Amino acid sequence: MDTHPQHPDPARATHNHADVAAPANLVQSGAIHGGVHFHAPRTDTGVPRQLPPPPTEFTDRQRELRELASAPHHDTDLAVLVGTGGVGKTALAAHFLAHHADQYPDGQLYADLAGFTGGADPADPAAVLDGFLRALGVPARQIPQGLEPRAAEFRTRTHGKRLALLLDNAVSPAQVRTLLPGEGAHRVIVTTRLHLLGLVPHGARFVHVRPLDHQAAVELLNALLSGHRDDLPGATSRRLADLCGRLPLALRAVAGRLRLRPGRPAQRVVDELSDEHRRLSALSRDRDSSVTAVFDASYTALPDDVARLYRLLGLHPGPSIALDAAIALDGGDPYDTEDRIEALLDANLLQEDADGRHRFHDLIRDHARARAHTDEPEPERAAALDRLVDRHLRTAVAADLRLNPRRWHLGPLFAEAANAPSPFPDHDTALAWLEAELPVLRSLVRLCHDTGRHQAAWQLCEALWALFTLRQHFEAWTETHTLALASAEAIGDPAPIARTLLALANAHLKLHRTDQALDEYSRALELWEAIDHRLGQGTSLENLGTLALIAGEHERAVAHYDRARRIFAEEGVERGVALMDRHLGDAHRELGAHDTALDHFARAHRYFTGIADDYMTLRTLIGQGMTHLREEREPRARASLVEALAIARRCGARLEEARAHTLLADLARLRRRAPDERDHLTRALAIYTELGAPQAAETQLRLSQAGDPTP
Repeated sequence: MDTHPQHPDPARATHNHADVAAPANLVQSGAIHGGVHFHAPRTDTGVPRQLPPPPTEFTDRQRELRELASAPHHDTDLAVLVGTGGVGKTALAAHFLAHHADQYPDGQLYADLAGFTGGADPADPAAVLDGFLRALGVPARQIPQGLEPRAAEFRTRTHGKRLALLLDNAVSPAQVRTLLPGEGAHRVIVTTRLHLLGLVPHGARFVHVRPLDHQAAVELLNALLSGHRDDLPGATSRRLADLCGRLPLALRAVAGRLRLRPGRPAQRVVDELSDEHRRLSALSRDRDSSVTAVFDASYTALPDDVARLYRLLGLHPGPSIALDAAIALDGGDPYDTEDRIEALLDANLLQEDADGRHRFHDLIRDHARARAHTDEPEPERAAALDRLVDRHLRTAVAADLRLNPRRWHLGPLFAEAANAPSPFPDHDTALAWLEAELPVLRSLVRLCHDTGRHQAAWQLCEALWALFTLRQHFEAWTETHTLALASAEAIGDPAPIARTLLALANAHLKLHRTDQALDEYSRALELWEAIDHRLGQGTSLENLGTLALIAGEHERAVAHYDRARRIFAEEGVERGVALMDRHLGDAHRELGAHDTALDHFARAHRYFTGIADDYMTLRTLIGQGMTHLREEREPRARASLVEALAIARRCGARLEEARAHTLLADLARLRRRAPDERDHLTRALAIYTELGAPQAAETQLRLSQAGDPTP
């Protein structure tokens, strides 16, 4: 963390927490020479001491300090601190050099190279060298004219010495190269927002400076406000640190505002910063600590095509951005988009994760989004979002189709995808893509609902059916489908309404909200009957049968399943017939007709294994295993359940994996094997807890009683 001496003006109280120029009083003292910022030329001893004052408080940054200190002392060390604007590169360098000043007895030189001053030209290296040579005691008349002669003179004057140089806000390798000293055990630290790879041949080491970690950001904020505010409980400090993106410049701005108005409740600032449309302006009211100004300087330096991509990426609603999504937003040649992404990475306006996805720092995302709304015409924004939604919808449809190709679909893109090569070679890659993209898909459903893209909203949800069935992301499931239902109702088409109701009711059923599920299934059936959609009717009857089974109304369940089975048979939907056989197996088991149940399970098992439908195969095996348990046929029960468990793990069906463990615990109890019972219950509990499933509480109770013969 990076703080500097307190200033009478609260808004300036943490000067040089982030990247800063030389103090304003140097202008009056003549230290601004030729448009270049550096400190007074010499001390009374003739040794220049130009470095900015170090922070008064400093914690964290241990990794960066270790990297800086790791250089050998017998030769020049060129360290390049790279990071986004406002992250505290200058303060880090000043702190480090202040603590190692005694190692450089021949002087410390500083220049602000003004690479990111928002429209002004970067510093002229020739002017910087003129100032350095004067600081080293070279008379003005002996300073040669021109860049190269001055660079040569500087190398000569520094040869064999030990100096520290801080070259702040560099914008290019060329700007730095001519400022490097002659041979000697020098320490040169360059701060920049760019990856100046042209310095690699000169032995540059790159130290990446990231935003503070969470605890360090909280400590910095508390240090800035120490003795000035007493209304910041831990939760408030933590929230403010998060809203500032753990960026020192933003924390400085917040601290300045809180100190300037001690009577204003801190919660008011939290509320203001929580509004993403006000956050940047709230952090930019003081000119010297304006977060917007820092980001604007980086943005305006971008080439036009890169700046456009920066704006469009700001429209992306998810927490991270895949390359395909960036290409869709850009709307041009994929290789050109990759080049523009590299430019944004080089400018530290975008970060790349280990998995190849990209993300903005929180405040930079706000800036990019704001720039999109001010600098990008509305038709261009709308077209970019349309491309993004279309790309994700088509890919999600292809993934869902790979996971369950025989389920009937309503969305028009499924038929198109069925006749095209799949981008997913197998089940696992399709499931992995849906899992990775779920945060984005979830955000896109909300975006589509909020922006009137209602057709896309419900179609995206239909494409998530298999993922939610396998992985049981209950919160995302209910949230997306509630929005999709509202979109379907806005369209007024009964088929999308009914389809979304079925999926939403499935989530409520698994969450044991049976009354809500009953209302939704019943409403869906009425809609399907009104438009004479036979497959919709069959699916609604299937689900009503399951509700009846749960309620203990087993004969009613059989009636619903039989009716649904007839519909699927008449429509030639073999998978639907097999599904009803599986359900009828469960219903007849509960009626005590075990042989009839096993006949239904056998027919279902033959069909599902024949089409390699792992999920329905394991569901059938679980029903079969339960039936064998009822009759205490232990070897057959174990065989069915062990096979079901293996398939569940293979296809990623987490809830069914937990169910298999629960039933194997029942079998272990029947066989009086308490350690095995506890092991299976422990595994089941871990999965139920992870999924937020309601079975967790019951399983926890069972686990506490495991091994007790009279629970």
